[in-house]
Amino acid sequence: MKNKKMVLVVFIVALNLRLGISSIPPSIGLIKQDLQLNNFQVSLLTSIPVICMGVMAFGVKRMQQQIGRDRSILFCLFILAMGTASRIIFSNYLSLVISAVVIGFAIAIIGPLLSSLIKEYFPRQTGLLIGVYSISMGVGSAAASRFSLSLADHSWPFALGIWSVLAIVAGVVWSFVMEKKTIQSSASITSSGFPLKKLQAWRMVLFFGLQSGMFYGVSTWLVELLVQKGFSRGEASQYLTIFVIVQMIFSFVIPVLMDHWGNTRRWILICGGLILLGVGCLLTNTLFLLISGIVLIGFGLGGYFPIAMLLPLQASEDPLEASLWTGMVQSFGYIVGGSIPILLGIAVDIFRSFNVFLYVMIILCSGILLLTIQGRGYENDEKSQSGE
Repeated sequence: MKNKKMVLVVFIVALNLRLGISSIPPSIGLIKQDLQLNNFQVSLLTSIPVICMGVMAFGVKRMQQQIGRDRSILFCLFILAMGTASRIIFSNYLSLVISAVVIGFAIAIIGPLLSSLIKEYFPRQTGLLIGVYSISMGVGSAAASRFSLSLADHSWPFALGIWSVLAIVAGVVWSFVMEKKTIQSSASITSSGFPLKKLQAWRMVLFFGLQSGMFYGVSTWLVELLVQKGFSRGEASQYLTIFVIVQMIFSFVIPVLMDHWGNTRRWILICGGLILLGVGCLLTNTLFLLISGIVLIGFGLGGYFPIAMLLPLQASEDPLEASLWTGMVQSFGYIVGGSIPILLGIAVDIFRSFNVFLYVMIILCSGILLLTIQGRGYENDEKSQSGE
């Protein structure tokens, strides 16, 4: 494969895109107790960065055209490191909310621009590189899920802020590799902006938002659900890590398989069926079924994320267009997805049962399946998009 260094760059940068969010759930109980928060308030700590990832993605085009893709990513890695590190120093609730906004801004810009880089350097291997992108984010999530609770033995602010070191490392690697690359300036390319008038793009937005909402819903509330079912917080955190690892593995495997077998619609239906089956298992109190449910949901959501990332790349024809399609899909999609854990927090406070998030999962997954069944096949969209 050409541009092997660029594969490393994609991996190192993407590794940071969930750390600031995934490090929160294992410590939710400690944060709630220490700061005297309710479920709605603590849900904002994972939802705010996701919503900001949506709202602030509208600035992707302006930043790319004014200071260039490479400098934008480097700048946002620095902002990400600062926002994450601030949690060690400032640990009151307002400071955590502000850091969540800063983290959301950085991720909002980095994500679409990284997709643009993939489109430029790997136009015929987007499935494989989106797999690398996805598994890297999964590694970050798994590390945060696995070690955050142990790091919280020192203090939960330390457990949240120490991940800034990886953003600094990513910035150093990015600077070293990219200074040796000659890349066409994005500012010299003209574009009409986000494809707001294309129905295909809005279908991608809805798909991205629903799958994102399911992922962050599980990431935020799985530990609390298992604690309510009688598990210790340490055991529940280990099961969250299992979910993240399974999701990570299949976020790489499925896009690679998609390059060789099956169409997009088929994989969406397969993943959706597994998610619904997994939710059914989580509604029980049987250990084997609970573990099976976690694995099945991890499989399904592991497939949904790379599919959501691949669709705008397949619909675009050049790197700038890829960043705009991805920017639109992620902007509106993350606003939808980030709102869901907040609504779940409110529902949990009202009904006093974490099972409510499972019922919402059924509704969200059913929505994706209906969208897929009733709409035109995604594989047809991919072939016909150039004529729209």
